[in-house]
Amino acid sequence: MRVGLAWSVLLSGCTLQPLEPVASMSAEVALPLGIAQTGHGLEAVYKLCADCPAPNRKVLAPIAPPIRLAEAPKAKSAPVPQPKEERITRAVHFSLASSNLTAEARRTLDAMRPLLLEARTISLSGHTDRVGAPAFNHKLAIQRAETVKRALLDLGVPRERIIRVESACCVEDPPKVNPPARRTDVEMLIVRPTP
Repeated sequence: MRVGLAWSVLLSGCTLQPLEPVASMSAEVALPLGIAQTGHGLEAVYKLCADCPAPNRKVLAPIAPPIRLAEAPKAKSAPVPQPKEERITRAVHFSLASSNLTAEARRTLDAMRPLLLEARTISLSGHTDRVGAPAFNHKLAIQRAETVKRALLDLGVPRERIIRVESACCVEDPPKVNPPARRTDVEMLIVRPTP
């Protein structure tokens, strides 16, 4: 019977299985025997035991919750300030029936130079009073605008910024003779960042 027991030990491997009590043992010790293994592979050792540990499930250690790092506060992006557009109009005055710049007109243009160089666009419109034939006045108005254009180029204004040169002849009514009508309007578009 001991030989059979040895074979059953070898054939059972790692499992614990109750065996028949050995006949030579007393009834007081007649407990079911089990097989315990120590070591693994070729180094494994098996032995009979009456108080072998009961088989139990392997339990993994609990997984720690993920660590949440504190997020850096998001910087609030300030709204991008929109540039402020401003249209500024100045007048350059002329003598009666003339498109030549007077000394006063040159001083006016010199005073306007910082604005002229800052302007994104410049529009010129020549005017006359109502004295004279409409054809003559129209031609005079355009000559006054062209004269101011040449003066702006001499002051260093880039040519591409002067976007319009036109005649606005004979629009002053009344009176028929109106010196303020003898002019060229210089309209400048100034774009400045908002504070």
